[in-house]
Amino acid sequence: MLTIVASILVFSAIVLVHEYGHYKAAKSVGIKVYEFAIGMGPTLIKKEKKGTIFSIRAIPIGGFVQMEGEEEEVISSTSFSTKTIWQRAKVIAAGPLMNYALALALFIIIAFSFGVYGNHIDYIDENSNEYREGLRTGDKIVSINGDRAYIWEDIFYEIVDPNNTYYTIEYERNGQLKQATIENNYRKMIGISTSIVDGNATTTVSPSDVTSPAYKAGIKDGDKVIKINDVNINTWEELTAEVEKSIEGEPVKVTVDRKGEIIDFNITPQSQITVKFNTQLEKSFTTAISSSAYKTVYYIELMFKTISQLVTGKLGSDALGGPIMVISMVGEAAESGLLSLLNLAAFISINLGFMNLLPIPALDGSKLIFLLVEGIRGKRISADKEGYIHFIGFVALIGFMLFITYKDILRIFRI
Repeated sequence: MLTIVASILVFSAIVLVHEYGHYKAAKSVGIKVYEFAIGMGPTLIKKEKKGTIFSIRAIPIGGFVQMEGEEEEVISSTSFSTKTIWQRAKVIAAGPLMNYALALALFIIIAFSFGVYGNHIDYIDENSNEYREGLRTGDKIVSINGDRAYIWEDIFYEIVDPNNTYYTIEYERNGQLKQATIENNYRKMIGISTSIVDGNATTTVSPSDVTSPAYKAGIKDGDKVIKINDVNINTWEELTAEVEKSIEGEPVKVTVDRKGEIIDFNITPQSQITVKFNTQLEKSFTTAISSSAYKTVYYIELMFKTISQLVTGKLGSDALGGPIMVISMVGEAAESGLLSLLNLAAFISINLGFMNLLPIPALDGSKLIFLLVEGIRGKRISADKEGYIHFIGFVALIGFMLFITYKDILRIFRI
């Protein structure tokens, strides 16, 4: 029940902000708006105000702003089709841009309410390379690889960049600046997460994500690891230690107990960079604003990187998630608390804004492309032709959504 309520609230809020962007921009350039709707299907509630119907519909997915002259040629002073290219572009782009603004606002709320991890070291593993090179608790990290460091993200993403086998850090202690060049910490990972019982990590595991070696090998939620390379395992620490002992590039034999059935898997670990220190939580204005802007830009860049990897084949369709997976994530975030839910809502909002700006027929991005073509050729493509292209795109998007939903179902039930 919590998952359903949280999902409806999160999706409705994100769609509301998106459509409000279109609505407000349309009104600002004098376009008549017939209806502002949240959801799809039959109308549950509606109210008319200043010539616009505001409605909530039965199916809590999506929404729309119906404008005069958007789907057909209407010659009037309040028609979308008679406005200038720049005015129409403003209306179209306003929705996705409002999603970015929502994400930024949510990150700012999170930062002021819960705090932001800044650049003062709060904890450092005494066995880490950072400790051996001189870093200590309380040190202030000033820069990393020549770039100023204000928040944890400035530090973290430089360290975990797979292109960096080492990093150079400048830090301050008692008013004195020091510098160190540190070799990255690598750890062998098979891609599993532990289950916490009474505050302790156990050997009952789940795949960390759908791209992990463990998931691809067949590990399922609730599997209990009992042996690694035929060595008995009783604790999470023993499990990770045995994986670390494995030979680079060779598979590890993982034996699990699955509801009484003993199953062996051969999983080749991946070497991943681990960060063995963290920073203090801060609530200053500077860290809140810089952190929020950083996260928003970072996730937008991540969207570009993901699309590039999908196109080049570096990521497969298993890396994609549809509505069922997102609803599941919202439910998990809601159970974890408000902080997790707000972070996920910000991420989903960025995703919606980004996806809508892709040049795919039926999405806002393709409508902007049509405006660009109109500006180049000096006349508008006929509404019928544009509508037909958007219809084809819409059908393709529905087909793609059904495919992703099917993959979600397979992922959940591991068919």
